[in-house]
Amino acid sequence: AMAMAMAMAMAGINSPRRRGIQAQQGRKRLLLPYALLLSLLSIADSRLYAAASQSQSSQCSLTDEEFTNDPALQTMDFDLGYGPQEFHAYVQPDVSQFYQEPPGTRHAKRPIHTGWASKFINMSTKRVRLYWDPKNGSRGSPMSIMAPWNSAGTASFPGHAFYLTPADDESTILARFEIKPPQAVYYYDPITIEGDEDATQRNLDRLTSQEFQSYQEHVSSRIFGKQYFEFTGREYLSLYPRNAPSHKIWKADYFGQEHWVTTKETHYVEMPPDEKLGGVVEKGSSRVLKDGDPRLLQEYRGQEDMLNMTLKVLSCAPRAFEIEDFLSQTEVNHILYLTTGMKLHRSTTAGDGARDTERDSTRETRTSQNTWVYRERDTVIDTIYRRAADLLRIDEALMRPRSKDEYPDMRNSDSLAEALQLVHYDPGQEYTAHHDFGYADFSRKDQPARFATLLLYLNEGMQGGATQFPRWVNAETREGLNVVPKLGNAVLFYSQLPDGNMDDWSHHAALPVQVGEKWLMNLWVWDPSYG
Repeated sequence: AMAMAMAMAMAGINSPRRRGIQAQQGRKRLLLPYALLLSLLSIADSRLYAAASQSQSSQCSLTDEEFTNDPALQTMDFDLGYGPQEFHAYVQPDVSQFYQEPPGTRHAKRPIHTGWASKFINMSTKRVRLYWDPKNGSRGSPMSIMAPWNSAGTASFPGHAFYLTPADDESTILARFEIKPPQAVYYYDPITIEGDEDATQRNLDRLTSQEFQSYQEHVSSRIFGKQYFEFTGREYLSLYPRNAPSHKIWKADYFGQEHWVTTKETHYVEMPPDEKLGGVVEKGSSRVLKDGDPRLLQEYRGQEDMLNMTLKVLSCAPRAFEIEDFLSQTEVNHILYLTTGMKLHRSTTAGDGARDTERDSTRETRTSQNTWVYRERDTVIDTIYRRAADLLRIDEALMRPRSKDEYPDMRNSDSLAEALQLVHYDPGQEYTAHHDFGYADFSRKDQPARFATLLLYLNEGMQGGATQFPRWVNAETREGLNVVPKLGNAVLFYSQLPDGNMDDWSHHAALPVQVGEKWLMNLWVWDPSYG
């Protein structure tokens, strides 16, 4: 595709134009923009680290070929106006296959939850402001300011309405949108005037060369998105072209399917003294542990040489997995002590009389709902990141700041993993259905976005508080899939599809806690870089 694009650009072949209009002599011609060439080049570069060697001490049940050859990827023929091309698109398998039955045996239930992702694209040269419209004549609620050519999004429902105004003039309505299934992507395009080719051409002629290229990229992506929807039944939430994920994605072929992965980052069973923990001071490649090196603070871990982690498929669409005993009780206690100064024990909840004195006193002095824990906080936290890297089949170096000699072809040396986020829920508190992915700034041709989410449960026994996937595809119930928190367990799910599109089905919620409290940690990993 890159060679074809270069050849066309060098030959001066026209790229697609809205409604197929050909440029007239002396007017702007919609050539394949240089920025699009750069984005194609970035695809080639961003894949360089996909084949990076995993530590030989960590093994798993799938081969590299099995990770790569996803049967859900099908060849899609498309045409942007300058010749036929191919794209490996994700096509969701028939729900019957999730039960290991022949296609057509079962039929997917329509979920009760009717929401989905809504994306708004500003195809203009001006900054605009997005509002949610209450549809009662009153002023809307401001959602986002979109720079020229940029996007914004939110989880929404059928019938919701939005409108755009100039960023500096909320009284002027530029466009209105009403959310109607199955459309998820909405365009504000004041340049193309439907039915008026001359007005469209005048608008095009007013654009600078850079603006013209930016507009063309959105036009091409819009054309691609229409063909993608016809082929897959899903909206294309990315901006074409976006590379396929650079990281491996565990397969979820059927419910209950299991994968295994080993790690030398075994559980801590005894807490090291503070003087041995300390903060991680080593930088970059000096933090690499070779296969023959001992584990950090090995004497405080279990006797086993390796820890076996089993991923069990909970959902195939979205891909979601449960990992039992990802954390030990000792590690959970340490996380909570670091962030709140308190300790939790298995199956104890607020109000049951099982608190210890240290926890009671801390609750009176600390009321923070969210706390961030960085990998460099101490060796135990560093171990959790290394274990997560093995689970995700990602080099641990990508989940921390790197030296210049580590992955020098990448855009920057930033960690692809965010700090661990501690979240606390009291009775009545919840997090309604949402997505973890977002939309990158238009200038970022690699389109960085959250790729995977690892949820770490730090307590259990509360009533309510389940993690719900309200739109999981199944043939048995319209209800959402509820994952009940269990101390030490983890849930992994992906926000991106194997073809590089965002997974709208990754909608998830934290249901209200009814009795007790809930402690949870999130680990977010980005692809192809941190945005």
